[in-house]
Amino acid sequence: MGVTDNVALANGKLLQYQGRKASRVKSEQRRRLILEAALRIIISEGVRGIRHRAVAKEAGVPLAATTYYFKDIDELIIDTFTLYTEKALMVVNDFTEQFYQPFLQGISSSDLRTRDGANKIVSSLAFQLRGYIENQTGVERDMLIVEQAFRYEAVLNERVRELALMHRQALYSKAVEFLQLVNSDSPEQDADILLAMIQALEYGTLLSAQPDYDHIEQTLKRYLQLLVRDFISA
Repeated sequence: MGVTDNVALANGKLLQYQGRKASRVKSEQRRRLILEAALRIIISEGVRGIRHRAVAKEAGVPLAATTYYFKDIDELIIDTFTLYTEKALMVVNDFTEQFYQPFLQGISSSDLRTRDGANKIVSSLAFQLRGYIENQTGVERDMLIVEQAFRYEAVLNERVRELALMHRQALYSKAVEFLQLVNSDSPEQDADILLAMIQALEYGTLLSAQPDYDHIEQTLKRYLQLLVRDFISA
């Protein structure tokens, strides 16, 4: 997907790039190269490593190109995190389409009313969420590192904070939707817990030299069992 000036999110909001608009395909490609280079610098050096000269060198473009598209470092940082958000939500949407929606379509209220049915659902979902975390901390590890930088920068930078809140709301909405479908009586609160737990498990995995995904799956399973146990009547 090429960089566009406005990217629609699932909740109808728009991700808006702040830098100079690209009017031609070649121009758009160059701006994309610059933003991809800035992401790589965040991964290796953190946000403070983003400088016009460093980004231009990493992107293989003239220094004048970075100052043409981005009037200052703040604008470059904002658009870099906008690109990150676009990429991160694409991963979540792919997970939703491949695992989450098909899984939900197979759930019936009666499944949640029996112990065997509920345990089967819990085991299946815990396994799928484990796969998601494995992907995030493996294939998407670099993007997860950017996410950690994103959160810290959001505390310091009001414009990044607005972007982070938009990103979180998109994830939160998906979590609430799922929890409503499994009959949670407090879907908003349970969504907060679920997102916090996944983020904590991802962060712990980043710190570990040998991640224990079996433990992660059992942790997820434990939470989901607590979530559905009130629905079980037998």
